[in-house]
Amino acid sequence: MLFPTNTAFYQSDYEAVMKSKGILRVWSQSTWPEDDFTPLQNKEDLAGHVQDNVEHTAYGYMIYSLDKRACYGSLYVNPLSTVLGNYNLDVNQEKLIHARQARIDFWVVAGEPELEKEITREILEWFSKVWKIHPLFSAREGMTLREEIYSELGLKKVLHLRSKVSEATLLLYDR
Repeated sequence: MLFPTNTAFYQSDYEAVMKSKGILRVWSQSTWPEDDFTPLQNKEDLAGHVQDNVEHTAYGYMIYSLDKRACYGSLYVNPLSTVLGNYNLDVNQEKLIHARQARIDFWVVAGEPELEKEITREILEWFSKVWKIHPLFSAREGMTLREEIYSELGLKKVLHLRSKVSEATLLLYDR
C-alpha cells in the first residue's frame, strides 16, 4: 500500500528506518539516520515531507503493508531541478534531464530482497499507468541490489553523476 506521507505513522516508520540504517546511509550518502536518532526526530522529518506535498515542491509517500501495520519504506517524487543545481552535467546530460518530468527515489526496509523487487516492479507500473510521466529512477553507488533489480526489470543506467560539493553520486535509470 502506498499513501501520502503522514506523521501519524511516525513510530512504525521509525522502526523501519532504524532497522535499515545501513542501507539508508548508503541511500542518503550521509550518516543519517544517526545511531541516536529518535522517534520524535523522525516525526519532524516526516512533517517536512508532508509540507513538501502541501506546497507541491516534491511528493512523499509511505510504503506499507495492506493493514498499515508494517512500514516497508518510503518513496519520493522530486523535481529534476535539484539535479541541475547539485551535480556536474555536460550538455547532453542536461538535455536528458530536461526531457524528463521527475526523479523517483525510494528506499525499502533492509533485509527484504524479494520485497524490494516486488515494490520496485509495482512502483514502475504505478508511474507508467497512473502518473503517465517519464521519470528517471535513482540509485546510489553501493546499492547493488537496486541496480540488479533495475537491470532485471529492463531499466538502463543513463547517468552517473558526481556532486559539485562532495563525494556524493547519483545514478539515474531510464526505461
